[in-house]
Amino acid sequence: MLTHDNWIAVHFCALILLTGALTSEYFLFRRGMSIEQVRKLLIADGLAALALLLLFISGLMQLYSEPQGPIALLQLPSYRLKLVLFMLMALSFGYPSRLFYRWRQSLRRGRAPMVSTQQQLWVIWILRIDLLLLMLIPLLAHSSNA
Repeated sequence: MLTHDNWIAVHFCALILLTGALTSEYFLFRRGMSIEQVRKLLIADGLAALALLLLFISGLMQLYSEPQGPIALLQLPSYRLKLVLFMLMALSFGYPSRLFYRWRQSLRRGRAPMVSTQQQLWVIWILRIDLLLLMLIPLLAHSSNA
């Protein structure tokens, strides 16, 4: 069984993986991508989804292995705000992931997918907001331990 310290290590590794995956998605995504760039984008998206899942699981395990208990931690406003920001980030991540997932059919046919201007605008802004939220959430971590 993993200890509290091990779950913290998994949590930080997932945070680093998510940061790297979202940053690479941000720099890879643009109009006129080649098939190879789209494949890299799909890999980065899969890694980001894995990192989100690991963050969720390790966060739950930390919550329940906390000596104060989950109820005391959930009563802190900063901890609840951190949970809301994480859920907002996870929900907003759904649009780019669904868009990228639909591109697999055109990749199988050997064609790079077409990206509309509106899709590009939405995905870029969602990735920017997710990266901003990813910066804000750890800032709340110190105040939630107080």
